Amino acid sequence: MRIKNRFLIILISLLSVTTDIIFGQEIHTLTPGTLTVAVTTEAPESEFDPQLWIRRYIEEFADKNQLFLSWVVVPFNESWLLASSDKVDLVATNVASFPDRAHPGASFSDPFLYERRALRIKAKDQGKFKTLDDFVSRKVGAVAGMAAERDLINRAIEGVVIDITSTFPELYDKFEAGTLDAIAEAEYYTLSGEVIPSHDSSVVLIDHHDLIPGQREESVFVVSNNSSNLLQAINLFIHETEFPISD
Repeated sequence: MRIKNRFLIILISLLSVTTDIIFGQEIHTLTPGTLTVAVTTEAPESEFDPQLWIRRYIEEFADKNQLFLSWVVVPFNESWLLASSDKVDLVATNVASFPDRAHPGASFSDPFLYERRALRIKAKDQGKFKTLDDFVSRKVGAVAGMAAERDLINRAIEGVVIDITSTFPELYDKFEAGTLDAIAEAEYYTLSGEVIPSHDSSVVLIDHHDLIPGQREESVFVVSNNSSNLLQAINLFIHETEFPISD
């Protein structure tokens, strides 16, 4: 009986490996053998940077499916259109699955994390601010096209000064220099509801809320429909591999 059970375990393992190899071979990317991926940062290094988490995740996926990786650095705003126009196989800029970001020629993957809106402030200012309404005559920044920009515009009362930048480095440079009092961004969560640390003790996040009350704001990959079987493969990977992957 033990020999039989051991044989079954070996057979199942072999079938699993074979299935992975076959599945990987069935992926047809825009450039054969190369997965072209849109990201917003050239070389993220901070362990608190979502783009680093996303890169590691995609690297694991590419390795599992025997695909070479080609990164394309783009501005976040309208990056979700790059897959539908076949500029890339995959958009990995941390796109939320809003209906107005859907476009013919591309599909949203299953979600791999979710977010709640929040404001980043310096820890020393924690006693001054609790909500967005406390920033009258103060500057609050966001990146163009982000859900944070939508949230900021929708919620800011008269007197809150909104400063929109085109890139994340520009936004954070302003915050560090003290020309912004807060940044509209997000708290990140695993699909199981655990917070993914996104800052050190020098800053805190306040004013947590859902962009749409009672509705989870989910992050997805945007996949070109002409990259055959890629959507199925990335969805399978999401279901098998918890985000984020530690280095």
